[in-house]
Amino acid sequence: MEKSLTTVMVAAIHLALLSPAAVAEPRMPAPASIGQVTSVSQLSDVRPTDWAYQALASLVEKYGCIAGYPDGTFRGNRALTRFEMAAALNACLDVISDRFATKEDLATLQRLREEFAAELATLRGRVDNLEARTATLEATQFSTTTKLSVDAVMAFQAGGNTRQVVDPISGNTFTGGSYNPTVISKVEINLNTSFRGTDLLTTTLEVGNNGLDTFGATGIGTDGLIAGGAADYSGVGANVELSRLFYSFKPTEDLTIGVGPQFYPSDIVDTNSYANDSFTDFSSNFFINNPLIVPYAVNDPGGAGVSIEWNPGGGFFTLRGVYVAAAAGAPTGIPTGGGLFGDPYQGTVELEFARAFGANERNNFAVRLQYTNSSTLNISQNAGGVNVELTLGKFGLFGRYAYSDMKLYGDGAKIDGLGPFAVGSLIPPGGQVKTTAQTWMAGLAYRDLLAEGSLLAAAVGQPFINSLASAFGTNDATQTNYELFFRYPLSDNISITPVFMAITNANNSATNSPIFQGLIRTTFSF
Repeated sequence: MEKSLTTVMVAAIHLALLSPAAVAEPRMPAPASIGQVTSVSQLSDVRPTDWAYQALASLVEKYGCIAGYPDGTFRGNRALTRFEMAAALNACLDVISDRFATKEDLATLQRLREEFAAELATLRGRVDNLEARTATLEATQFSTTTKLSVDAVMAFQAGGNTRQVVDPISGNTFTGGSYNPTVISKVEINLNTSFRGTDLLTTTLEVGNNGLDTFGATGIGTDGLIAGGAADYSGVGANVELSRLFYSFKPTEDLTIGVGPQFYPSDIVDTNSYANDSFTDFSSNFFINNPLIVPYAVNDPGGAGVSIEWNPGGGFFTLRGVYVAAAAGAPTGIPTGGGLFGDPYQGTVELEFARAFGANERNNFAVRLQYTNSSTLNISQNAGGVNVELTLGKFGLFGRYAYSDMKLYGDGAKIDGLGPFAVGSLIPPGGQVKTTAQTWMAGLAYRDLLAEGSLLAAAVGQPFINSLASAFGTNDATQTNYELFFRYPLSDNISITPVFMAITNANNSATNSPIFQGLIRTTFSF
């Protein structure tokens, strides 16, 4: 305390009394108003070459007891009055008395230390233990740049139909008693790595148990362009596979660019707060993505490509673009072309407007206008779509729609690209077939029913409305999908979800009777 006080006093005396100007210049009246400064750099007329610069810097920045004039100057060559000297010393002494304890304070502190000696010793032991554990974790941690997360789903399902359903791909006929209850599982292990804080390398490993649901077993939407409604987490193989390898970075604050040999168009476009993730919301592969904007033939296997996302000024508008080729790793051997720019591929552009409104911004609205050009299994299309969602407190409304101009080509080839919706139909030799298609879905939701974090939602939609019937004598009806689920959180990491799903006119065939299935889905996230 005494050393600090001496330093301040000596510095102040040097500044005030030993300055040549204090002797040489006549005394002038002091200005009426002086402003406090926190850094010597705020004093425009003080230079590092001034003989008292270090002393002044210490008084200003260390002790905060020197003021400048309102015009930002110190006027170090001006003579100092005895009153000004007294005021400056008093200000510095006030700072010192505030920062340093008195003898009485030290005595009180010593008494408290003796009184709580046992508690302090216990606390010191806990701190030492924490430091040791921290050192162990740092020495054995997985990575300083990578975070590990895991999503796992286990589902029990059972289903059936009232009469029969014909699988147009295999030709098998399934009656009401033909279905076995099954168990389905899927695990995604995600490694998220950032090297600079503004980039992200995503590596995902995926494995399942090859489990199928009732819809998948009957060939509903499991092949071709259209996702018809089977559980998205069904049919995952028992071998660990690379599901995602994708790197994104931000060259500017508003722009994100991504590139990777394995990712999915739905990673970038066609997101929706209520219908986008089969781990947490709808199970059906139809309800989580628009089948014409995000074709199943590309989005199911994924592929290589690039993406871009631009959100000017962090505002309401976001522009996204993505290109993915599903057979980018195959130089030959793909009947439809393959390679980085060959069939199957898709390119999509999406413009989003999203904003929150209302008290505490508890409500929000988003609309996404979409365009896709794709070539998938000898079917080229230009599709336009819209994806909307509205949240009003705990209530939510959402939906998707798309319209497509399609051209089927291939000189006598089968229309395998439409999967079960037009299996076995032939294109006239040397010809092309043009058609149109539409798809839509709509739903509503309610959050936090019975428990915070829960979600009750229902949706209805038609995957593939088309005009192929006049050309091929197929698609004599329109398939309609229904799904209802209630996600209930058991903890922050575990949720259980009863799901009910139904399909009428499966595979756009009036001969197929309604088919139903129920699932109990348990999701683990950590």
